[in-house]
Amino acid sequence: MRSISAALALLLPSFLVAQELYSCPHGKSVKTSAPGWIQNDHLHKVNDGRIPKQPARHTVDLDLPPAERWVEVGQYYADKSDLIIEYFESMLPHAAVVAIDKIAAQLVGYKGFGDFGDEMKGYAEGLGLDLGYVVAANLVYQLESIGVNCSNWNNTGPTGQCGDDSVDELVWLESEHYAKTINDVVHTGYCTSVVTEEAGGGILHGRNLDWNLDEDLREMIIDVDFTRGGETLYTGSTIVSFVGILNAMKPGSNGFSFSMDARCQGGKIFTNLIEALAFGAMTPCQHSRTVMESATDFASAVSLFESGNLIDDGYFIVGGAKLGEGAVVSRARNRAVDTWMIDETDAQSGWYRLETNYDHWQDVPSADDRRTPGYQHMEAVGKDNINTANLFDDVMTVWPTYNPHTDLTCIMSAKYGDYNCSIWLDPEEDAAL
Repeated sequence: MRSISAALALLLPSFLVAQELYSCPHGKSVKTSAPGWIQNDHLHKVNDGRIPKQPARHTVDLDLPPAERWVEVGQYYADKSDLIIEYFESMLPHAAVVAIDKIAAQLVGYKGFGDFGDEMKGYAEGLGLDLGYVVAANLVYQLESIGVNCSNWNNTGPTGQCGDDSVDELVWLESEHYAKTINDVVHTGYCTSVVTEEAGGGILHGRNLDWNLDEDLREMIIDVDFTRGGETLYTGSTIVSFVGILNAMKPGSNGFSFSMDARCQGGKIFTNLIEALAFGAMTPCQHSRTVMESATDFASAVSLFESGNLIDDGYFIVGGAKLGEGAVVSRARNRAVDTWMIDETDAQSGWYRLETNYDHWQDVPSADDRRTPGYQHMEAVGKDNINTANLFDDVMTVWPTYNPHTDLTCIMSAKYGDYNCSIWLDPEEDAAL
């Protein structure tokens, strides 16, 4: 613990300097009366011709020592490791990158990482990267949309503010990724997920990841079969160098699936991160690994997603294998704020639960209302007709749920053992493969 405290002491000044340097770069509110990106007819054409490609599939043996689990995967992508460096260096303030790289040997052992620290060491070995880069890559989801407390805020999404968790308004920091996103017109949020009952008595689960990755990095999204005793325990999606998971499915009559959407991005993220590291919190993506490896059914999965300390907020969307087994768990860093279950007594939409990046009990901002069209598309299909094919065709790949920032679409079902994901490539990208 002493070495971790020393590492945090080194990290804090650089983060505070970065927060000061990058605070309130816009100077005035970026609210606008211009039509939101959803109403921009030109953007519909941006999606035309995009090519779905199945992610590469790999195996991680959980019976191996943690330091050996990801070495083979890392070696497979070692010739592309420079893309990882370029990506997260464009995402984080330079002072934060330098600080994390310098203290990685200490930070990788902090209690919140647990076995994941050793997994990162093995991954770094396989990729041929300095350990600091892999540690930073595993924190980039938490630091990607770094917000600072100001007197103004933006409406580019996700714009939800957590009245129960924070009191200050926010504005995004300038970074290469932010500049690309803000100038790209779309200004989208970070995901859409839905869990729905279906006529066969099971649960279907759809998710879109709107991370807006660079084209080369999309091909580094992979599906991973996590095994124990020679059997697949669960299958999940992640990105190379990342030991956490973004969504996953454990098959069987007591199986379950999950996806994660961003919640309440912004605020004193540097302070939150330091506080979280000091108390041994986990990243939401790593916490999801522990749930997938510990939970025995839908109910225990929901309970575990409701518990534990996290580095930042999030929504965990959970689907089971039986009717009624669907939930959206809204998480603050240190507690569950709400659990929204599928409920047949809710005559309006109780047979499904759809989550974007805003608390379901609050209105969504007009600048990023993906919720209303999502509801409309689900109702148009209907519970009696919904299946994996039309969940993909008529909900998850329909505007604006599917948009130019959508990198990954997955359809999962624990009951049927279905786990089908598509990376979205541009036509030029596909032709070059």
